[in-house]
Amino acid sequence: MKPWVRLVLLALFLIGVFAVGKMTGFTDGLTVDGIRASMKEAGVGGFFVFVATFCVGQLLYIPGFVFVMVSGLAYGPFWGSVASVVAANVSVAVSFVIVRTIGGQPLADMRIKRPFLQAPLDHLEDRPIRSMIVIRLFLWAIPPVNYTLAMSGVSFRDYMIAAAIGMTPPFVLLSVLAGLGFNLL
Repeated sequence: MKPWVRLVLLALFLIGVFAVGKMTGFTDGLTVDGIRASMKEAGVGGFFVFVATFCVGQLLYIPGFVFVMVSGLAYGPFWGSVASVVAANVSVAVSFVIVRTIGGQPLADMRIKRPFLQAPLDHLEDRPIRSMIVIRLFLWAIPPVNYTLAMSGVSFRDYMIAAAIGMTPPFVLLSVLAGLGFNLL
């Protein structure tokens, strides 16, 4: 299948997810207070609600730090950190699989004319884990980063190793700050 066809299919899928979210009212509850209330209402199952919401939220282009802050606010510094790191890793894995399956790897051989954008992609080939760790330390679980990496030539294994290492420090810090009462949203 041609790369542009796969990209159109990916765009249609994402638009469909957003449309379903809007029609069902799911996106209306994607606020800090709405997510926190859903987690508390679900009791022990709230963690699974949180993970599912994080996954769908990433597909809807909601930055991961929003969910990380909510987990710290809802579960406190320690359990919020654990919940946010686990949910973030599940979420970026789900994004990778969906985007790679539908969109393929059109960026694997693409050359970008802007050197500051091409340089990080060049290092994905020779030092994939290290490059993605650096990307994740600064850009965390931001949907465009998830999609770009999924459409590049990186392996799922390297992607997940880098995600786990690169997202953990900033997400633990954000969860702890939120859990201690520093509402940064």
